[in-house]
Amino acid sequence: MTAPITDFTRLAATLEALSSAAEKGDWEQMSTLQTQQEQLLETIRQRPRAPQDRSQTAALAAVIERALASIRAAQPHIDTLRQHTKNEMAGTNNHRKLSQSYR
Repeated sequence: MTAPITDFTRLAATLEALSSAAEKGDWEQMSTLQTQQEQLLETIRQRPRAPQDRSQTAALAAVIERALASIRAAQPHIDTLRQHTKNEMAGTNNHRKLSQSYR
C-alpha cells in the first residue's frame, strides 16, 4: 500500500490536473481524471487514520482548495462548451432529418 501522504498528494495533483482539463474543456481527460479522483478517494476512505497523515494536511488542503476553486471558476466555460456541443448536435440531427426527408 502506498504511504498515506502519497495518496493525498496524488489526490491534490489529480484535482489540479482536473481543473486544468476543465479550463481547456477537455472532456476525455476530465473523465479519466475524475475516475482517478474517485479511486483515490475510495483508497483514502478505506485506510485507517494515522498520526503522520496530519503532518502536511494544511498544505495539501490548500492545494486541494485551489484546485477546486479553479474547477468552480472554469464552470461557466464548461457550461458554455456543453451548450455549444448540444447546439451542434441538435443542428446535426436537424440536417440529418432534413436530408432524410428528401430521400
